[in-house]
Amino acid sequence: MKRLADKKIQEEIGWSPYHPKKHKPQIDILNSKARDKAVCAGRRGGKSAEVAYETLKELLKDDKHIWIVAPNYDLTLKVFNYVQNWIIKGFSNLAPQISSRIPPRIDIPQWHSWLECKSAENPTSLLGEELDLLVVDEAARIKRNVYQTYLYPTTASRKGKRRFLSTPFGKGWFYEEYLRCKEAEDGEAFHFTSLDNPYFPKEEWENAKKNLPEQVFKQEYLALFLDDAASVFRGIRDITGDTLKDAEMGHFYTMGVDLGRHEDFTVITVIDRFENNVVYWDRFKEIDFPLQKARIKGIAKRYNNARIVIDSTGLGDPIAEDLRHAGLLVDDFKFSRQSKAQLIKKLAILIEQRLITIPHNEVLIDELESFGYNITESRNITYSAPEGGHDDAVYSLALAVWGLTGRQDRITPIQKALKERAEHKTTSYI
Repeated sequence: MKRLADKKIQEEIGWSPYHPKKHKPQIDILNSKARDKAVCAGRRGGKSAEVAYETLKELLKDDKHIWIVAPNYDLTLKVFNYVQNWIIKGFSNLAPQISSRIPPRIDIPQWHSWLECKSAENPTSLLGEELDLLVVDEAARIKRNVYQTYLYPTTASRKGKRRFLSTPFGKGWFYEEYLRCKEAEDGEAFHFTSLDNPYFPKEEWENAKKNLPEQVFKQEYLALFLDDAASVFRGIRDITGDTLKDAEMGHFYTMGVDLGRHEDFTVITVIDRFENNVVYWDRFKEIDFPLQKARIKGIAKRYNNARIVIDSTGLGDPIAEDLRHAGLLVDDFKFSRQSKAQLIKKLAILIEQRLITIPHNEVLIDELESFGYNITESRNITYSAPEGGHDDAVYSLALAVWGLTGRQDRITPIQKALKERAEHKTTSYI
């Protein structure tokens, strides 16, 4: 296809970084001739529209192979929908080549070019392709291994261009790529806040600044790379120890049970209420519920008839009832957005203040370190594992510590009673 000038394309699609308001960050990015561009921007900063325009321009050239990659297919649509709508508006003869099925794709057979969306949830689907343009959206939320093993090689043979765009999420490979692009001869890095977008509502900025935690606002709206800002739990490695052991006479225990559903794990965590140590930990999946109930019952009995705090949402409700009828002490915990937030906040405080100790278990530690947050369109904070990860161990631990009141008390109830009795005797003779 004959190359079209920017002015002509922008007239056809009805979009421009100059009109109706001048968007300086978009203009700077578009004017850059760098092969690799890393764009670190605040929420709704305008990065998706800019990279979509670059993607459309590439698609309108001969023999171009393009991917849009994001943590999941829904997130790929942020860029894809711009391209799709602009084609329908400005190049309607190409509209029949658009497929919105999974994976979303646009084929231009007239000049042998195509665009396809890819999800980082399935890394094996990223093997084997050679690309002229790789767009990685929400890059900070994609695992390092997925980028290095599956995405990095795709642009080598065709000397393709790469676009990395994201709001920061701690300091991972996207942060490193941002720094590399800043220094590289063939790269350029760009940073702008949400408010640098001339269309971003000033009142939303003020509301976010007022209602969100400071670290969250700095990361999501100021687009600052912050150590551990993406992590809910800090100092995980500082609270590990050799804690696993059998029950002790006179000790009380609480058991947190997060029941697995579908591909998830069932995780059991037992904590000593007097030492605040995790003394037992196990996870398993693809086991029938009758066997799971028997295992839960056996562990509870083993730890002095431990009080069970169980996720009783959905299928968990009848299981909690069955355990209660079996004579066990069971506390239901219904998961909702609000209750999950309360649960996670309490666990975060206990960890940060080093009031609990967990075992040297890399599965548990990895889940805790990678556990993060998301901000919904209504500016509510939700907590979850990263895309493709698990959070069963996190919630099991959170359920186990839900009933803790603070610092550990190494004196058992029997020892405490004897101590009080001795003090009473001493006092009575004075």
